[in-house]
Amino acid sequence: MNKFFQFLVFFLFIQAVSTSAIYAQAQDQDPAKPWQQLQLVGEAELKFFFWHVYEARLYSDNGTFVFSETRPFALELQYKRKFSSQQLVDETRKQWQAIGIDADSKDNATRLNTLGSLLGDVDNGDVITLYVDAQGASNFYFNGRLLGTIADSAFTEQFAAIWLSEKTTRPDFRDNLIRQS
Repeated sequence: MNKFFQFLVFFLFIQAVSTSAIYAQAQDQDPAKPWQQLQLVGEAELKFFFWHVYEARLYSDNGTFVFSETRPFALELQYKRKFSSQQLVDETRKQWQAIGIDADSKDNATRLNTLGSLLGDVDNGDVITLYVDAQGASNFYFNGRLLGTIADSAFTEQFAAIWLSEKTTRPDFRDNLIRQS
């Protein structure tokens, strides 16, 4: 009986050690942030007059970016001011209209509602990351935590166009992100 008890204690000890090692290894890899494997393409800072709005970083698998072609990619926005989720959605609508996208069409109104349900308010220092996977789905992260996915490549194309298309309202900002001058 004594040897059986020793064996049981030893077996439980080995299980506990191996389980904690597997857990630690999983924590190091952090599969919840797939853009960590991507390379920096470029950086830009958005200012409105003298107010800092956010800093942006663009990532791709090889450090280059071509709009409508590069997948996967990630666009990270680190906010320098406080905005409500409604302000973020309203600005998306405004930017879509400025670049010629019908923001009030039935499909786009639905897309904006979906976006509003995903995004929360942001404060100074908060980071929203858009990770676009190889299939063109938009995965939204808030401070590294997945908020949700919009698996609609048309939405992805239109949303990314705000910053990355040639029609953007801020071409210098875009050029810094994709490293073109």
